Amino acid sequence: MKNFVFVIVAISIGLALLVASDTVTPLSDENQHEKIIEVAIFEGGYGIQWHQKMADKFNDLHRDENVRIELWGDPRTADIIKPRLLRGNPPDLILDERLPLWLLIGADKLTPYADALDHPAPGSADPWGSQFAPGMLDMFNGNGNVYAVPAAYGAWTCWYDEKLFNDNGWEPPTTWEEFVLLCESIKEAGIAPIALQGKYASFYAWNTLVAIIQRVGGLEAINRINALDPDAFSHPDVIEAARLFQDLVTNYFQPGCMAMTHTESQLQFVNRKAAMIFCGIWLENEMKDSLPSNFAMRTFSVPTPENGKGDPDFLHGQGMEFLFVPSDAAHPKEAFEFARFLVSPENAADMGRSIGVISPLKGATPSESVTPALQSVLKIINRSEGIFNVRVYMLFPAWRSQVMNTAIGALCRGEMTPEEFGSILDEGLQKAIEETDLTIPDHIPF
Repeated sequence: MKNFVFVIVAISIGLALLVASDTVTPLSDENQHEKIIEVAIFEGGYGIQWHQKMADKFNDLHRDENVRIELWGDPRTADIIKPRLLRGNPPDLILDERLPLWLLIGADKLTPYADALDHPAPGSADPWGSQFAPGMLDMFNGNGNVYAVPAAYGAWTCWYDEKLFNDNGWEPPTTWEEFVLLCESIKEAGIAPIALQGKYASFYAWNTLVAIIQRVGGLEAINRINALDPDAFSHPDVIEAARLFQDLVTNYFQPGCMAMTHTESQLQFVNRKAAMIFCGIWLENEMKDSLPSNFAMRTFSVPTPENGKGDPDFLHGQGMEFLFVPSDAAHPKEAFEFARFLVSPENAADMGRSIGVISPLKGATPSESVTPALQSVLKIINRSEGIFNVRVYMLFPAWRSQVMNTAIGALCRGEMTPEEFGSILDEGLQKAIEETDLTIPDHIPF
C-alpha cells in the first residue's frame, strides 16, 4: 500500500522532472571531515535573511564539531525539491508546506520527529515537544507521530487601521451585529469596508469562512468537518455561516476584489481604500515596505452572531511555516537539531523583532519584542482558551484545488447558494475519501 501511495505522489509531482534543468543540486561536503547539512526554505513574505542569520549562529556554535548548515531559499522551493524527493537526494531539512505532506507521510518519505521532541531546545531544560502551544503540533500528527513542526504561530483575524478608525469614531466590533453596523458606517463614509485577496479565494476566503463556521456552530461544527462526517458541510450551522459570509461579500467587500491578488488587495487596505482585511498575522511584515508612516495596523477576532454557539475568544489558528525532514535525508540527526535551534525559546524574541513572527512555543515571544500590531495579536492569543482549524485542507489537496477552490469562488460571486455550496463540498469530499489510498489519521476532537 505504501509503495502504491508513493506511486501517486510520483504521478502528482513527476512532471517536475521534465523541467528539472534549473533545479538546485545537492551540496557536497567540502572535505571528508566536514558534515554539511542542507536546509531549504520557502522564500515568501518572511524572506530567508533571519534563517540565514540563525544558520550562521548555529555554525559558529558547532564549528569545533565540523558541522555546517548550508541554507538556501527560493519562491519556487517546492518545484525545485519535488524531483529531488523522487530521486532520493532531498535537502536534510525543508520549510515548505506547499508540498503534499500527507501523501509523503503515507509513502514513508518523511521522518517523524519522535526523539527530537523529547530533547530540550536552546533556552529551556524542558522537552521541546512540551513547549509548543496547544494545537500547534496537530496538523501533521498521525499514528502518534509528529512529522512536521511549525516555525510560526498562525492565526486568522480581521485587520484595521487604528488611526482611520479613531479619525472616524469607529470601534472594533465584538458581535456580528456590531460588525455589520460598522461596515455600514464605513460604506457611508465612501470607503470600501473590506478588501479580499480574491484570486486566492481557496485560501483567504476559505479561512475567513472557517472562522465564521466556528462562531455560528461552535467547536461541534469544526469537529464534524474534521471527523469527515458525510453531511458536515450541509449541516445547518455551516449553511448559516456560508450565508453570513456571502452576505458580507455581496454587501461590504470591495468591488472587483475577486480579480485581485493578495498584494493588490492588501495595498488597497494599507492605502486606506478599504478599511479592513481578513488575513494571517504575517500581514504587517509582508506589507511593511508599503505602509504609510502614520498607519497603525491593529487586529480583532472574527465576531460571533447573536445566536451563535461559538466562543468568540477561541482563535482560528494553527502552526505555520512547517519544518520537516525527508526519510532520505543524509543527516537527519543534525537536521532535527537545527530545527530545534530555529524554533527555540532562546531565539524566539529575535525572530519576533527581525521578521515579525510569533513563536509557536507557549509564551516564548515577549510583547516588547514585536510591533504594536503584533502586540494586538498577542492579546488575542493570550485571551483565547484554545485554537481550532480544519484538516481537510491539508489532507486532500486535490479536493481543495478541484472542488473547494471552485465552490468558494462561486459562493463569493453569488453564483451558488449556501445550500449548493455545502452539498458540493460534501459530495466532493466523500468522493476524495473513497478514492484515496492515504491512511487517514485519526481525528482528535477539539
